[in-house]
Amino acid sequence: MAGVCRAEIDTEVKCAPHKFYEMMKYGLHHLPTIWPEGYTDAQILEGDGTCEGDLRLWTYILPGTTEKVTVKARTTKQDDDNMTIVLAADEGSDLHAHYKHFTATVKISPKGDGSLVTWIVEFEKHHHEVPDPHLYLALFSTLTEKVDGHVHKDAICKCEIETEVKCNAHKFYECIKYSLHHLPTIFPEAYTDCKLLEGDGKSQGSLRQWKYLLPGSTEEMTVRARTTKQDDKNMAIALCVEEGSSIKEHYKHFTAIVQVIPKGNGSVVKWTVEFEKHGDEIPDPHAYLELCDKLNEKVDAHLHKK
Repeated sequence: MAGVCRAEIDTEVKCAPHKFYEMMKYGLHHLPTIWPEGYTDAQILEGDGTCEGDLRLWTYILPGTTEKVTVKARTTKQDDDNMTIVLAADEGSDLHAHYKHFTATVKISPKGDGSLVTWIVEFEKHHHEVPDPHLYLALFSTLTEKVDGHVHKDAICKCEIETEVKCNAHKFYECIKYSLHHLPTIFPEAYTDCKLLEGDGKSQGSLRQWKYLLPGSTEEMTVRARTTKQDDKNMAIALCVEEGSSIKEHYKHFTAIVQVIPKGNGSVVKWTVEFEKHGDEIPDPHAYLELCDKLNEKVDAHLHKK
């Protein structure tokens, strides 16, 4: 097929490869539940929805459009070893108004603690005026994110703690934003060392390494955390734990989010920890919330004595 062209897109996800692949293998007919804004209906026309040869009918809306279109697609390949699925558009699809041939291949590969999801579209146009299927790549990229969120939400847990402090909210937020690498000075009983590994220490993307002791423990631990979000308007900062941290021995994913909220003449400092355990025997990170609570008090006292 000399006229067949190819386009592809990669999307990184948090979900484990095997888990993501199983969702694609067994749950494609659930897309209207997973992403109702993109897929409005799905039917299994032939097969049981889990095997090669299955034929499904989807009704969907391409990104940036409002028109509902349909596709009949057959699973022509399902390779469990390589975590690859191939879907070929059948006759009776709106796609065939523009393309003589249209096949979408999804391949899931391990990447770090998560996965890399690659969509490859092979297509042949009826004529040169037909655009390349960039909207379909955008559709598949968003679909990947929605599936990841759907699968991952059951694994990601959340716990939080709030501390009332005397300090003005803006002043407290600025200390968290600019002075996290000064924690060994502010709270030496818990933080014994800090190094700035990347960035300027006050911007999104900065990476720091702390040595610390959890409350009630004498074991010195390390954490490398990157500032992945810095929202000055809502006075919120997210710190995502990276490889090389003691925390990673217990948690696949660990993000601490601090938000400072004005209250009267002072503030409420809210810490939210989002985490995914390696196993059910791992405890919830209550000791980290206790550390955050004490940190709030230490920062407040530090700012008040100035």
